[in-house]
Amino acid sequence: MARKTPYISIIQVDARMIAVLRCRLVGKKASEVSWLRREGDWADPDVLAEAFCDFVAEHRLQEDTIYLVLPRYDVTTRFLTLPSHDKEEIAGMVRFSAEEYVPYALDEMVIDQCVLNPLESGESHVLAALAHLDVVERQIRLFALAGLSPERVLLSTACLMAVASACPEKGAFALVNLNAGGIEITVFEKGIPVFSRGIVTAHDWGTIAENPDFSEGPGVLDTSGAEELASEVRGSLAAYRRESADGLGAEDVYVACSYANVEKLCASLSERTGKNCLPASFALSLLEGEGTALPGIPVDFFGALQEISGAAPPSVNLLPVKETEARRIKGVKRLTLRAFLFILVILLALSGLYFQGLYQRTRLVRELQARIDQIEPNAQGIKEKREALNILRRQVDRKGSIIEQIARIVDSAPDGQVNFSRISLHRNEGISLWGRAKAVSEVARFTQNIRNNAESHLAFFARARSLYEQQTLERDVPVYSYQIEVSMLEDEDDS
Repeated sequence: MARKTPYISIIQVDARMIAVLRCRLVGKKASEVSWLRREGDWADPDVLAEAFCDFVAEHRLQEDTIYLVLPRYDVTTRFLTLPSHDKEEIAGMVRFSAEEYVPYALDEMVIDQCVLNPLESGESHVLAALAHLDVVERQIRLFALAGLSPERVLLSTACLMAVASACPEKGAFALVNLNAGGIEITVFEKGIPVFSRGIVTAHDWGTIAENPDFSEGPGVLDTSGAEELASEVRGSLAAYRRESADGLGAEDVYVACSYANVEKLCASLSERTGKNCLPASFALSLLEGEGTALPGIPVDFFGALQEISGAAPPSVNLLPVKETEARRIKGVKRLTLRAFLFILVILLALSGLYFQGLYQRTRLVRELQARIDQIEPNAQGIKEKREALNILRRQVDRKGSIIEQIARIVDSAPDGQVNFSRISLHRNEGISLWGRAKAVSEVARFTQNIRNNAESHLAFFARARSLYEQQTLERDVPVYSYQIEVSMLEDEDDS
């Protein structure tokens, strides 16, 4: 899918004109505003489709964000007072009573509504829009042929609400919008629409705006375009006056045409209607100087731009439910595909890291194996020498150890004739024994037994001698305390 451009295009199409307001949005401010328009006679839908596709391709609108504006004369509207502030309840009430306003079944209509004014009584003034499904789907199919998909389907009457907020007249006033396919007359009270009427016409408003007395052909009455417009305005204002609570009507009438200057036409209308008719130039202030180069004042496009930019609250969206659902499913599929591609990229990256790590480990193993092969002969020799050293250490440990010395002394003691009270061992000096014996002769025998155990690694046992024997009593039995010394130091006499 190609990437969207930062431009938005607000489009209105009928059998006589293709009109586009194209701009770039920076925050809520519009810039690079341009007005694109093509006139023709496209009563045949196939001819219209071909012309529209050529127009879109010529101006490269395929990558813009697209919005469609339906004119009032293609849609039925009702201003209702409903006993709720809850939007879901209001939507249910409008759908429940929809068949009272139009001769279509519910499944043949696209219905939406917006709350105009919540009242303190708990009621709400509501604008309900009811369009035949074929009207909306015909436009969507036409856009699809040109490679376009409108984000929203707006209603011109609802778009005019955003423009009315800029009007200096805060009382009742009428706003007349002239399009190639018809007229829309909307009356506002305190900026809120209270009356709306759409009339299908085939007038060339550009020519009539330049020459209000121009008549487009012989007729029964041969009236000018300005007179016909004045008649429609008078009729609409009279209908509003009958429905208004105060019965005063509106004295100020603002006129706008998307492709013509209406100053001369306003002057003519003032004379014919007795009303204060003025161009709706206040709407240009919404673009903050960006709309000065436009050929006229496309008020419904300006209102749509206010909604899209967030400068005005969203109102009516006549995009069919099945189209919305289809786009939601398409969006889910697109999101799923993106998630799958993202996961695939992550897996590929992880695989790359794994194989890179595997290659590095394999290379390191080869390097280490080469080093092992290089030092293995030396290591094997060191291992063999270490084993021999350990064998020698074990042999040394088994001969002449302290444990062996004590074991030999204990073995030398006469059984049951002597005991030990203390043994002192000094690594460099020898062994000293203290204890008791039953007789002096047993001490001498013990000493001799120690001498007899003298071997090559216990040669110092030969120097065993008794230092003293002293008689004492142990439990009233006479015994002899003794001390035997086994010295590792050679006496001078021995040397």
